[in-house]
Amino acid sequence: MVVTIDRAGRVVIPKEIRDRLDLTADTELNIDVEGDSIRLERVAGPQRRLARTKDGRPYFPATGQVLSDLEVQRLRDADQR
Repeated sequence: MVVTIDRAGRVVIPKEIRDRLDLTADTELNIDVEGDSIRLERVAGPQRRLARTKDGRPYFPATGQVLSDLEVQRLRDADQR
């Protein structure tokens, strides 16, 4: 896939790649030069990947992690702020 650098030095990551890697606005990326290549990597490390149902609705697949009642309550409280 070929992309072009604009006059301001920006490169647009194609939508297909952004969707595949769940890269959204304000996602922080680390940029490194490796020989004559540029490498972009998510700063926060791997995040839960957004999946889609057959009809296109987004959801986060289960991770198998069990949350305590206290953790659930904290998440609810944070969401209501």
